[in-house]
Amino acid sequence: MVSLAVRAADVPSIPMPPVSDVDASRRWYMSKPPPRVGWLVAAVLVVAVAISIFVVATRGDGGLLAVSIGDSVAFDADPGIRAALESTGDIRVDTRSFGGVGLMRPGFDGYLAEALLNGPDVVLVMLGGWDLGEILADPDAYSQRLDQVADRILDRGATVIWLGMPPTPPSEGIEEARGIANAQFEALATRRSGVFYLDSGKALGGPDGSFTRFRVGLAGVAVQVRKVRAGRDDGHLCPGGAALLGDMVLAALRPTFLVGQASDSWWDGDWTSDARYDDPPGGCEASTG
Repeated sequence: MVSLAVRAADVPSIPMPPVSDVDASRRWYMSKPPPRVGWLVAAVLVVAVAISIFVVATRGDGGLLAVSIGDSVAFDADPGIRAALESTGDIRVDTRSFGGVGLMRPGFDGYLAEALLNGPDVVLVMLGGWDLGEILADPDAYSQRLDQVADRILDRGATVIWLGMPPTPPSEGIEEARGIANAQFEALATRRSGVFYLDSGKALGGPDGSFTRFRVGLAGVAVQVRKVRAGRDDGHLCPGGAALLGDMVLAALRPTFLVGQASDSWWDGDWTSDARYDDPPGGCEASTG
């Protein structure tokens, strides 16, 4: 079986945050016993573990909570990302992406506030298409907006995984603007600790990083990764593309969070029959020939 899981060299190293898993917290404390620990220090450690137990218990299922936000491309990616992360048994995913989301769109601040209500450990962000006009018109103002949004998430104690815009069909004529947008997202990750950028083109692009309708999927055979609309390539995702992004996100989380192995063939589950992959009808049924 051939897997296109992101290589370790392609995955950013994410510093370890406070561990929310009860058993992991206990193992961490027990693996580093000091030679002499006063009763006060020992009491503090006990309280810390007790707090961890309480926080995890209030989560409901004891796992990490990840929330995804973004636009219609992210909406198509959500089932694959959710399937990958939840197949480990250690992550619960709240998918909140939908069409038309952008940092500069009306209502985004309220949308973000709702996404943060349950105190997620990880926030996955994938957007940009609806912001291209503002990015090109005033890149400095957009950079400040990125900082503002990132700080709101970081202040809640969450790690941010920011996925760049994937390659777009040449017919759309926005590749230059996409590159400028992704440069903004990548720069955010360099100046904000706790924000990590993933180049989605490594999961969805062709050998040279450009747009492609097909590529090798996680089962080692060619899969359709992008939709066809009215006979033309479309930027939205098919299950094969969503699975590749899910695999990328899971690989990015592994260096930081203690999660189990993904279940076998998670990429071929019932989620692939979601109605969004038949919009437009037959859009993900192009011939590989």
